[in-house]
Amino acid sequence: MKIFIDEIGWWAISDKNHPLHREMQEQFQYYLDGGHSFYTTNVIVGSVISRLKSSIGSKKAIRFAEIIDEAWLGTHLHFLWIGRRTQRDAIKLFKKFPDYELSLFDYANIVLMNRRNIRFIITTNSAYNKLGFKIVPENQE
Repeated sequence: MKIFIDEIGWWAISDKNHPLHREMQEQFQYYLDGGHSFYTTNVIVGSVISRLKSSIGSKKAIRFAEIIDEAWLGTHLHFLWIGRRTQRDAIKLFKKFPDYELSLFDYANIVLMNRRNIRFIITTNSAYNKLGFKIVPENQE
């Protein structure tokens, strides 16, 4: 199974102070042990690194970056890149669904997930459900 991890998902997995840390980390480990593939974007990882740096320090942010880099060199983590075409398609999707609680980057995530037939996402943003994605873990809200 292909599973996308958005910024909220990575944040909850990596920050021990996040209220859903344990549950998200356990879910992540469950899918990792099951041999599933994870997807994320260059923008998401950069944003999480910056957020970690400002909230828990440079050392932890650097360690997260190293872990992500090691995982990317393996077989379970795949990076999707937000380029010009993806951004243009994200803006079209934003215009189609302007009232959803999604950022432009969330719409870009959706564009990339649709291109790769990814239906599952680790996040807390329930707006993804409205566009046909299954949020894992299910019972977080």
